[in-house]
Amino acid sequence: MNKETQELLKEIKAYRNDMVARNYPYQEISDIITKWEIKETKTVSEELQDELEPIKDFLDEAEREKEELEESYQEAVKQTKERQNKTMKEMKNDR
Repeated sequence: MNKETQELLKEIKAYRNDMVARNYPYQEISDIITKWEIKETKTVSEELQDELEPIKDFLDEAEREKEELEESYQEAVKQTKERQNKTMKEMKNDR
Protein backbone atom coordinates (compact mmCIF):
# COMPACT_ATOMS: atom_id res chain seq x y z
CA MET A 1 0.00 0.00 0.00
CA ASN A 2 1.49 3.35 -0.91
CA LYS A 3 2.08 5.98 1.75
CA GLU A 4 -0.64 8.36 0.57
CA THR A 5 -3.31 5.66 0.64
CA GLN A 6 -2.19 4.57 4.10
CA GLU A 7 -2.50 8.15 5.34
CA LEU A 8 -5.96 8.52 3.76
CA LEU A 9 -7.15 5.30 5.38
CA LYS A 10 -5.70 6.34 8.72
CA GLU A 11 -7.59 9.64 8.54
CA ILE A 12 -10.86 8.02 7.51
CA LYS A 13 -10.58 5.39 10.26
CA ALA A 14 -10.04 8.14 12.84
CA TYR A 15 -13.14 9.92 11.51
CA ARG A 16 -15.15 6.68 11.69
CA ASN A 17 -14.00 6.02 15.24
CA ASP A 18 -15.09 9.53 16.22
CA MET A 19 -18.50 8.92 14.62
CA VAL A 20 -18.88 5.63 16.49
CA ALA A 21 -18.05 7.34 19.77
CA ARG A 22 -20.92 9.78 19.09
CA ASN A 23 -23.29 6.98 18.02
CA TYR A 24 -23.47 8.12 14.40
CA PRO A 25 -24.08 5.44 11.78
CA TYR A 26 -20.69 4.39 10.47
CA GLN A 27 -21.40 1.59 8.00
CA GLU A 28 -21.02 3.83 4.94
CA ILE A 29 -17.59 5.06 5.97
CA SER A 30 -16.57 1.48 6.82
CA ASP A 31 -17.64 0.44 3.32
CA ILE A 32 -15.44 3.17 1.84
CA ILE A 33 -12.47 2.02 3.91
CA THR A 34 -12.99 -1.58 2.89
CA LYS A 35 -13.33 -0.61 -0.77
CA TRP A 36 -10.01 1.27 -0.71
CA GLU A 37 -8.23 -1.48 1.19
CA ILE A 38 -9.38 -4.04 -1.38
CA LYS A 39 -8.57 -1.71 -4.27
CA GLU A 40 -5.03 -1.18 -2.96
CA THR A 41 -4.57 -4.92 -2.46
CA LYS A 42 -5.65 -5.59 -6.05
CA THR A 43 -3.35 -2.87 -7.32
CA VAL A 44 -0.39 -4.40 -5.49
CA SER A 45 -1.14 -7.86 -6.86
CA GLU A 46 -1.57 -6.42 -10.36
CA GLU A 47 1.78 -4.65 -10.02
CA LEU A 48 3.41 -7.90 -8.97
CA GLN A 49 1.86 -9.65 -11.97
CA ASP A 50 3.15 -6.89 -14.27
CA GLU A 51 6.63 -7.37 -12.80
CA LEU A 52 6.47 -11.13 -13.35
CA GLU A 53 5.28 -10.85 -16.97
CA PRO A 54 8.68 -9.82 -18.44
CA ILE A 55 10.34 -12.64 -16.51
CA LYS A 56 7.88 -15.12 -17.98
CA ASP A 57 8.47 -13.70 -21.47
CA PHE A 58 12.23 -13.92 -20.94
CA LEU A 59 12.00 -17.54 -19.79
CA ASP A 60 9.80 -18.46 -22.77
CA GLU A 61 12.26 -16.81 -25.16
CA ALA A 62 15.22 -18.51 -23.48
CA GLU A 63 13.48 -21.88 -23.81
CA ARG A 64 12.81 -21.29 -27.53
CA GLU A 65 16.44 -20.32 -28.08
CA LYS A 66 17.60 -23.39 -26.19
CA GLU A 67 15.47 -25.61 -28.44
CA GLU A 68 16.82 -23.88 -31.57
CA LEU A 69 20.39 -24.35 -30.36
CA GLU A 70 19.75 -28.03 -29.67
CA GLU A 71 18.31 -28.49 -33.18
CA SER A 72 21.26 -26.64 -34.68
CA TYR A 73 23.70 -28.76 -32.69
CA GLN A 74 22.00 -31.99 -33.80
CA GLU A 75 22.17 -30.82 -37.43
CA ALA A 76 25.88 -30.00 -37.06
CA VAL A 77 26.56 -33.47 -35.60
CA LYS A 78 24.63 -35.07 -38.47
CA GLN A 79 26.56 -33.09 -41.11
CA THR A 80 29.90 -33.91 -39.43
CA LYS A 81 29.09 -37.63 -39.51
CA GLU A 82 28.04 -37.36 -43.17
CA ARG A 83 31.34 -35.66 -44.07
CA GLN A 84 33.32 -38.28 -42.17
CA ASN A 85 31.47 -41.09 -43.95
CA LYS A 86 32.00 -39.40 -47.32
CA THR A 87 35.71 -38.95 -46.60
CA MET A 88 36.04 -42.62 -45.54
CA LYS A 89 34.30 -43.76 -48.76
CA GLU A 90 36.58 -41.56 -50.89
CA MET A 91 39.65 -42.95 -49.13
CA LYS A 92 38.48 -46.52 -49.81
CA ASN A 93 37.84 -45.70 -53.47
CA ASP A 94 41.31 -44.20 -53.88
CA ARG A 95 43.05 -47.47 -52.87
